[in-house]
Amino acid sequence: MNTLKGTVYVLTCLIMLSFFTPIYGARSTDVNTSDWFYDAAERLSEDDRGIIVGYPDGTFRPKMRLARDQFITMVVRALGEEPGNSEGYWAQNYIDKAMELGILKAEDFDSYLGPVNFKQVITREEMCMIIIRAVERLEGKQTFTDLTQVLQVVTDSEDFSFKYNKDIMKTYKLGIITGYPDHTFKPQGVLTRAEASAVVVRLIDPDTRPTFDYEGQYNEQHSGMESHLLGGANWVDPVAAGVRESAEEDWKLITSDMEYGPTEKMIEFNLYLKQSSDYVDGALMYDENGSYSGHLEDFERLLQRRMPQDQVDIVMEYLAQKTDKYTYLKHDEAFFYLDNDRYLVRVDEVKLYDGQRNVKAAIEVNFNIWYRDQNFIDTYEKNITQIMPYTDVVIYR
Repeated sequence: MNTLKGTVYVLTCLIMLSFFTPIYGARSTDVNTSDWFYDAAERLSEDDRGIIVGYPDGTFRPKMRLARDQFITMVVRALGEEPGNSEGYWAQNYIDKAMELGILKAEDFDSYLGPVNFKQVITREEMCMIIIRAVERLEGKQTFTDLTQVLQVVTDSEDFSFKYNKDIMKTYKLGIITGYPDHTFKPQGVLTRAEASAVVVRLIDPDTRPTFDYEGQYNEQHSGMESHLLGGANWVDPVAAGVRESAEEDWKLITSDMEYGPTEKMIEFNLYLKQSSDYVDGALMYDENGSYSGHLEDFERLLQRRMPQDQVDIVMEYLAQKTDKYTYLKHDEAFFYLDNDRYLVRVDEVKLYDGQRNVKAAIEVNFNIWYRDQNFIDTYEKNITQIMPYTDVVIYR
């Protein structure tokens, strides 16, 4: 038993030594000049702060996942601080220094639980939180405009945790932490030593940060999208296709964080509306700047997949009267019979009222798109028409 404990202790020491033993990344046996992270590793190997170094066996281990305490240590050193290892839990001095510098807060990672949470692997979105605070420590408070552009070019933005949402968008716009070639960010993905090297170099040297090219990324991501719309070479008939196949085609057209149904889970558990052979619903919600333009673009593409542009324009012109959450649609609900009555589109504005029943703001605009097959007409539409005379509704036909 004592031999086992001794072995574990030695291994632990070797791992920790890799953070302050001067065997540098770019000179390691497992780093090649053709590696994408080579320049970053070489840059850090020449940095006397010892931000990240290699292992005693001469390797750098670029694919090894990084723990929270290891990344915090890197950032503290990058800020020019070196509190040194502490007795007992090796990283405690770095964590204390990070809190003193303001790049870590007591509530982050449930710090009150002690070392156990700091030894867990750090995720990419957690890293964003720390990086933004470090940037502001180095460069002062940052000013950002149009943060939601990030949501329009990152295909998995719906996976951003609410806690880290703004930090991710800020680091992405700064060019410190960007996405993958498939336009995903993988917010819950882990951070490797190679990735951490690139991130820290971009932190300490703004000249190494790639410029956020919104227009270029947006156009690249949307190239060929027209082929999936009505009349396009890759168009799939939403009525003839099964629910899953049709939804998968719709998902290709949605680039923002717009709520859309049927979701994969709704399809899996048969929770989607069965009265119509083609049914879509969703919510056009406002970003922090009070705009919902990205959601509108996605909604328009959902319509363009189903009907000619002149029919789409009827709905979009109605929505155009609304520019932000403080301008309102003409009616609480509007129903559009389109494309020779093949489709029924419903638009419903959800409003906030004060104590005197005055409108304060609009929360969102909900929508439904139904294909009017006979089953829909005989069931759901019958219920809709019964309530229309009693509400603020307009019918466009």
